[in-house]
Amino acid sequence: MRTISPPVLYYHSVAPELNHDWVLKFLTLDLKNFESQLQYLVDRRYKTIFLDEWVQIRQNKCSSQHNEVCLTFDDGLLDNWVYAYPMAKKYGIKMTIFVNPEYVDPEAEIRQNLEDVWNGKCSLQELDGRGYLSWAEMREMVSSGLVDIQNHTMSHAKYPVSSSVKQFYYGGFTGLHSILNQNPNIKPTYPRENQFERRLSPGTPIFEETSAVVARIHTPNREVVKSITSLATKYDLENTVERSAFEKEARIIVQNAEKKNILIEKVETEKEYRSRLEYEVVGAKEIIEKELGKEVSILCWPHGDNSTEAHSLAKSSGHIATTSGKMLDTINDPDRIPRIGADFHTAPWINRQKLNYKIKSHFRRQPYHLVAQANQLKNQLLGKY
Repeated sequence: MRTISPPVLYYHSVAPELNHDWVLKFLTLDLKNFESQLQYLVDRRYKTIFLDEWVQIRQNKCSSQHNEVCLTFDDGLLDNWVYAYPMAKKYGIKMTIFVNPEYVDPEAEIRQNLEDVWNGKCSLQELDGRGYLSWAEMREMVSSGLVDIQNHTMSHAKYPVSSSVKQFYYGGFTGLHSILNQNPNIKPTYPRENQFERRLSPGTPIFEETSAVVARIHTPNREVVKSITSLATKYDLENTVERSAFEKEARIIVQNAEKKNILIEKVETEKEYRSRLEYEVVGAKEIIEKELGKEVSILCWPHGDNSTEAHSLAKSSGHIATTSGKMLDTINDPDRIPRIGADFHTAPWINRQKLNYKIKSHFRRQPYHLVAQANQLKNQLLGKY
């Protein structure tokens, strides 16, 4: 019978309320729900562990009590320090944060968090969780023994990977990676930038894109892109009829450029890709280890995208395991980490019930496991995966 390794839960952002100016606000879990989940883990006597211990259990190098759980946070957001970490300390919960060095805030000052509110040093309204962690904040958390910092690759970027124009930009999440690729210096602070979305011209073509670790970058022709954004200025893009007319004319420009074989200026070579992959995987590991004075042995793939080649590079550079992400055929491999989303956007009571179901079905406890199997079969029949 296959060994049941502990469930690994994942989160991104935790805050008392949404930052409505942030294009990724949908990643935020309400602070009350997060605390409710921690209280649930304590009440049910679950033991939180770091991922190196998880790997030991996974590979049958140490035994499991079948009550272990891992909490992981992706991206190294500032609110992990401001809100999540104080709550973890309050309940004695361990958590792992995956960080990208390109996003680390260069400020050395440690910012205020919930503990300062509890100690009467500031009000809740004075806290600001917008942005990304600094090395100083990470060192403080690691020194507590409750937080581990691991690798999330260097850039967390997505790049164009073909000549396929999937849509045109009218604001929102779709332009996030295009903006950050053009303005890499703003990565640590962009969640605080109210006019962030205006950095990309309305009507900009958004090409098919995927994660940096698997992308062979296709660089769009700047003159073609410029001609499309210039065309966009002639239309009222808030009007659906005019937007449709713009897109029809823009598609003609795209098609003509494709016929002339000028839509893409350059395609990354295999050698260039390999060098960039080294930067993403090995370079990030080396920087985190240098800044925090600790070993980095686990890698979490941004966006879930990865490959056998990327995983092999991670292993050869000293990582003992990486997340399985979208490679569902690897979830049972001893050096792969499947994870379970726990950032449910529901009322607290429902939130706790969903967490209870996720954990107990993972440990194959009935009737939860039977329900999970039925749901999996339904999704397979519907072609969801």
